Amino acid sequence: MSETLTVSARDKVGTRNNHKLRVSGHVPAVLYGHNEASVHLSVPLKQLEKALSQKAKVVSLDGAETGQAVVQALQWDTFHRDLLHLDLLRVRAGEKVTVTIPIEIKGEAPGSAEGGMIEKVMMQVEIEAAPASIPEVLHVDISKLALGDAVHASEIIDLPAGATLLTDPTAVLVHCVPPAGAPALGDSVGDADEPEVIDKASAGE
Repeated sequence: MSETLTVSARDKVGTRNNHKLRVSGHVPAVLYGHNEASVHLSVPLKQLEKALSQKAKVVSLDGAETGQAVVQALQWDTFHRDLLHLDLLRVRAGEKVTVTIPIEIKGEAPGSAEGGMIEKVMMQVEIEAAPASIPEVLHVDISKLALGDAVHASEIIDLPAGATLLTDPTAVLVHCVPPAGAPALGDSVGDADEPEVIDKASAGE
């Protein structure tokens, strides 16, 4: 069940009015999509925080607007503490929408036992899915990740049925790299000395 946001219409926009709105415990928002006019809204901060704590991607709207919407974008302050603005995309039952989903790692990589460092190259991927099947997170399994190996977007283990991965399937999500200062894989530990060539003709001189 999706979280509900009780939205109010707002006629006054602009930096000063948005600041007043935030002081009153609300977040300015805009609702758009389906070739309809964009609507400026006000969303109660506490309701929005609850929805975000549940990692909700789709919310139900009540009040000045009704129906379902995808949380399309969030704007934070410089320190990522205060929500400044919210973008909502209208959705209808049965249609698919494009969303970005965070990636989480599962398992222990064998490469770690070899001294490797696990690096997350991409934090999220883009998928197209029906609103009802949009996941909170997607997972990759690193239990077979050896030193020097990588896990790609095509190896996501729990992409919902009917969803389409839009991120390049060959994109590296996670890899296991040697620790800083270690020689690159395939390199010798040190360059061997060049063998000395002895000229037999001059050896007897």
